[in-house]
Order: sequence, then C-alpha cells, then structure tokens
Amino acid sequence: MERMSSVHKSINIVISKSQPKSQDAVLGGQVPPPLGAVVLGGLEGVKRRLSSPAIAPRIAALREALNYGATGLELILRGLEDESLKVQRTALLLLWRRPESHIRQALANYSQYHLFDIVDTLQGHAEAIATLALSANGRILYSAGADFTIKVWDLGKDRTQHKQIGTIRGHNHIVTSIAISANGRILVSGSRDKTIKLWDARSGKELLTLTGHIGYVNSVAITPDGKTLVTGSQDTTIKLWDIRTGTEIRTLRGHTSLVDSVALSPDGKAIASCSWDTTIRVWDLISGKQSWEFIGHSARVLSFAISPDGRTLVSGSLDTRIKVWDLQTGKAIRTLEGHWGWVKSLVISRDGKTLISASYKEIRVWNLETGEQIQVLNGHVNLINAIALSQDGQTLVSGGEDCNIHVWSVP
Repeated sequence: MERMSSVHKSINIVISKSQPKSQDAVLGGQVPPPLGAVVLGGLEGVKRRLSSPAIAPRIAALREALNYGATGLELILRGLEDESLKVQRTALLLLWRRPESHIRQALANYSQYHLFDIVDTLQGHAEAIATLALSANGRILYSAGADFTIKVWDLGKDRTQHKQIGTIRGHNHIVTSIAISANGRILVSGSRDKTIKLWDARSGKELLTLTGHIGYVNSVAITPDGKTLVTGSQDTTIKLWDIRTGTEIRTLRGHTSLVDSVALSPDGKAIASCSWDTTIRVWDLISGKQSWEFIGHSARVLSFAISPDGRTLVSGSLDTRIKVWDLQTGKAIRTLEGHWGWVKSLVISRDGKTLISASYKEIRVWNLETGEQIQVLNGHVNLINAIALSQDGQTLVSGGEDCNIHVWSVP
C-alpha cells in the first residue's frame, strides 16, 4: 500500500473534462492530452480518441493504431473516410506501403487526388514551360519550352528530393512537345524550328534530326513498342517516322487547320489528332486511313487523352469544355463544364478512373466514370500549359507561363 500511494502522488489520472496538466495521465478518449502526458486505455483508448471532435487526438490515435495488428489497420482504413483532410492524409500515409492485399485493394479504390498539394516547386527555365514528360517509374522529369532548352530533373526514389541533373540544347526555337519511349532510352522533341530531334534520354546526346514538316512541329508521340514516331504540325499534316532510321513512313492529311496535338492508343494501333479546325480525327496506324471524325466542340481543340483501355477519348478546347467520347461507337458520352479558360492539357490516370485537366491558372480533377468534379488545385500565378502524371498516380507535375514546375502529391 505504501508503494501504491507514492504512485498516486506522482500521477493524477484525469477522467473529468477539466484541462489536464503535463504530469497527468489521461484516460484515452476523454480529453486531449497535453504535451508530455501519458495516455491510458490501449485499443479502447485509441477508439475513443478516434471519435474525438478535435483533429490532433484523431491523428495521434491513427498512428498508435499501428501497434494493434489487423484491428488497428481497420481503424486506420476508416480514417480514409474521416471528415478532416488532415486525418485522411495521415491514414493514407500510414497505409501507403503496407503489403496486405486488402489494404492494397482499398488504396486502389481510394481517390487520393483531393489530398494533393504542392510539395515542391522546380525553377530553372528562363522562359515559359510548354511541355512535360515523366519516365515510366516517375523518377525522371523532362521539361521544355520557350527558352529553347530541355531540362532534366531527378525527383528522387521517394520523390521528396528534387534536383536538376541536366540541360539539353539543340533547338533554335520554342520546344513545343516532348515524349519519352516506354523503355526510357529515347527522348523525342518537336519545335517551332520545324524539326524533330531524337536524343539519348540518359546522356542527352543528339541521335537524329528529322525534317519534313513545313510548319511548326506542335506535338510528338511514340508508339508503345518504340518503333514509330508520330508528329503533328502547323502545316495541317501528321507524319509517321521510323525511329531507328529516321525515315518518313507516311503523311496523313485531312485536317484543314494546324494540328495541335497527337496521341496514340495504348496498343499503338490508332492515332488521334486534334486541330484548330475544331475536329478530332482517329486514324489507323498501319493503313493510314481515317477511322472516325468527332465534331462537337465550338472552337479549336487544343488537347486530348486516351484512356488506358483504349475505349475512351477525352478532348479539351478553346470553348472551355471537356468532351468525353466513346472510341468504339464514335459518339459523345458527356461534356464536362467548370473551366472558364482554354483547356490546354489533359491526362488520365492509369486505372482509367480519374481525369486531370489544366486550364488558365487551375487544375481540375474529375471522376471520369461519372463526370463528377473531385478537386480544384491552385498554385500557379500564370497560365498552365502542361501537366503530367506518374503511372502510379502518386505524383502530378504542372508547368506554364510562370516558368515554374509545381510538383503535386500527398504532403
């Protein structure tokens, strides 16, 4: 009894709603613990604190839940549905690298984009950024634009340490578009100097210069097998090139105004092109014949993306609208409205569930299946020209007229 009385003298167990002191022990979930206090209650205490109206105890409880095995993991999973974004973010980061299959599946079904924020800003370009490309593993970023250069950035293994590792020079006008081959070895760039250049992506050495367009080269794309290059130009044409030899394979004609962008289906068999003539055309890569012509925008079409399953095409226009098209039937599925500026860039997540669009100074995130808007990301102080998304969906990059590249992720 003598020993127990000494313990009671040194620790006051707080069970009332009064403010505890730093030497007190707090029964889990009753009141927020002060700095240095001891929290009692084990798993029950964790559960009580998760129901606290204050955010800090809920976050602390999630971290402690890791000590309670499968039951604790279930509590953390519930944290993904918390009303507080801070609590959701904590739960997501705690679960991020867990190996359990049901955790991986839950994260696959969870849209993290509403938690995205700027985690870094890359500065190095002297003029506006026109185009961005990410390597397959999301670690290496290529950026290019009005200063005629291509800059190479290492985003780090965990994408938290970002640094510029190189500058590639060779064009003598604005670099409008870049693309990286699936194996990460070949970088292709198109420019207003009317040339296309092929580079060794690792060393930055120039491999080939292709000429043939009589107008600006506005867009470049590489087939998944890395054998064919597709380019779109101000001269209204689309050209196909043999990447190994640099020889021109074919020229596709049909647009009546400049071709602003080209893209390839995931299987590499179809080419999509959009133009200032307000149309979108889909071509067979092998035969060069036109398969579809989509008409629906009321102004120039500036950007588009094709879903990973090759069934859906999304287009963005000067008319501020985004249209979703069925590539199997050629029909428009829906129109997404919300932007009030030109829709300059579009990307679709690898699972095909999320669309990300850039217009004016903002980025919008959409549920592609329903057309519902998920989030609006703000951070640029001038027009955004390009966005790129890593294959795992964990990193988004954006660049534009303010010369900055913002890196977005879950902080």
